[in-house]
Amino acid sequence: MLDIHTHVFCWGEDPRQGFLSEDTRRRWLTRLIVRLTGLDREPGETRSEQIRNRLVRQLDESSFSRAVVLAQDAVYRDDGEPDPQRTHVYVSNDYVLELARRHEKILAGCSINPLRRDALEELERCAAAGSRLIKVHTAIQGVDPSLPEFESFYRLAAELDLILMFHTGYEHSCRVISQKFTDPRRLVRPLDHGLRVIAAHCGTCTLFDREDYYPGFVEMMHRYPNLYGDTSILATWPRWRALGRLAGEPESLRIRLLHGSDYPFPPSRGPYLHRAGFRPGATRNPLDIDLAIKQSFDFGPGYATRGLAWFEREPADERPVCRTSPAVATVECGSMINSWDVETGGR
Repeated sequence: MLDIHTHVFCWGEDPRQGFLSEDTRRRWLTRLIVRLTGLDREPGETRSEQIRNRLVRQLDESSFSRAVVLAQDAVYRDDGEPDPQRTHVYVSNDYVLELARRHEKILAGCSINPLRRDALEELERCAAAGSRLIKVHTAIQGVDPSLPEFESFYRLAAELDLILMFHTGYEHSCRVISQKFTDPRRLVRPLDHGLRVIAAHCGTCTLFDREDYYPGFVEMMHRYPNLYGDTSILATWPRWRALGRLAGEPESLRIRLLHGSDYPFPPSRGPYLHRAGFRPGATRNPLDIDLAIKQSFDFGPGYATRGLAWFEREPADERPVCRTSPAVATVECGSMINSWDVETGGR
């Protein structure tokens, strides 16, 4: 089974690996999650070690064979350099790549902001290091996926046969650049390149959000057979209606829904007691609880394993061939580290 959407976070002891801004660490949601997940009881000399150790332990104890653990790229200025003052969540690609090397169940989902100066070089580097999926966080990173400036990024991603995941629907976990970038209708440009595109969270919003982007997600799913949705964060109180809405869609849409939890954000049992019972999955593992709640809805056969085959590399001569082959230079792994040291003084 595959969980295609999980996170690891870094507290900031070593900002080259990753960090949460002071504002994000102080937010009520961050403090609530730390408390609900019992993070203080997890072994580890630092908060970042506790976060990592909890992820590895609970993944090992779960029924999942694989989980994509996502990095989180920075916000960038107009000149393509990192903007540490507006970056509230950062997890380096090297951090998740190293996790994947050390733990058999973990698949690295690198994150690349296409606004960065070396976006093409980083795209090629991450693909060469084994990352099959690249995450772009539209709201937090300030990325409008419809911009024509990203044509070369999408073209190279298609040549490398990568999967692109975009955050869709309103974001609430930390400060954002723009919520309007999360509209699934803005995904036309990457979809037109023939890429497998995942609309994370299926464009869902909460009852108190200004817009509802879910209808746009449904519209785009009917237009593009290469568009998929993941169910991450949908088994929670703020989005408690989302799973029922998805289960009511035609089968042609439901069979392109991928399982994602959004771990470590915990699932909520309350809205689903009548469907999944008091102990969904008869377990205390949050990954398995989240899956059990979602399996109480009809998302078609094979829901829990969809997408797993994508992470098994095809022979080179069997992969799709693109018409264009942009020249790309390689980059050393330390390039982003140096940028952060210059900008933050080691933070």
